[in-house]
Amino acid sequence: MLFEKMMKVAAVVLLLAGGAESAAATDRPLRLGTHLNLSKVNEITDAPWGVYADGVGSGATLSFDALYQLSNRFALHPSIGIDYRYFVSDDQQVGVGCDGCTESLWKGDNKDYLLYLEIPVMAQFQIPEIIYFEAGFVFDFMLMRKSEFYIPKEHRPDKCHDDRFFGAGLSVGLGHEFSFGLFVDVHLSYQLTDVVTVNKTCGSYTVSGWNSRTDNATGTESVEKEFEYIDEGMVGSYYLFNKIQLGIGYWF
Repeated sequence: MLFEKMMKVAAVVLLLAGGAESAAATDRPLRLGTHLNLSKVNEITDAPWGVYADGVGSGATLSFDALYQLSNRFALHPSIGIDYRYFVSDDQQVGVGCDGCTESLWKGDNKDYLLYLEIPVMAQFQIPEIIYFEAGFVFDFMLMRKSEFYIPKEHRPDKCHDDRFFGAGLSVGLGHEFSFGLFVDVHLSYQLTDVVTVNKTCGSYTVSGWNSRTDNATGTESVEKEFEYIDEGMVGSYYLFNKIQLGIGYWF
């Protein structure tokens, strides 16, 4: 489905460029380059807690890019890169009560480290020597996630999800290319697919009510169960990312 949408975007670009100069008439229809992005990453969810520490992280992406000039105004800009993301929550304090023990207190940092293979495919519109705009799809593949929790696992509320391997999103951006090949840009990306799978009733627990009764004739006491039900804590239905990226690159 996403591949078909990408092909439709490419077809629209070709249609718009039909009356313009063709790629064969350009001096350099294909250029290669490299690109470094620094990013702020936000986790979006309707849950009362997030699956990544504090829900806000930072990161960087190093990519190798291609620019195929379709005309003097339009180009196709695919790339492949390594995307690193880091989430941290500072100074966590959690009190936990349990049967037969006093309240416990943990204070420290929770940390998440993530590594993705990221493949953006962008359609680019250019106003030469002034500005360019681009939009397209971004596909990512999770290579690694490592977590360091100061709070013991049995007392954390994040035990009901699994990471997804594949993700897809949309990205839009604008930038400027200098005459000697350097370019700077800014992008906003929004995740379309959940980054985790979620068991929405993983927080369920049994609630029981008991009543003590005393037999007046014998003086014996009995305990009877009056009710029992399962209380399911809803943990949220979606976990997405959005990213704001500032980048600098160079076309060779």
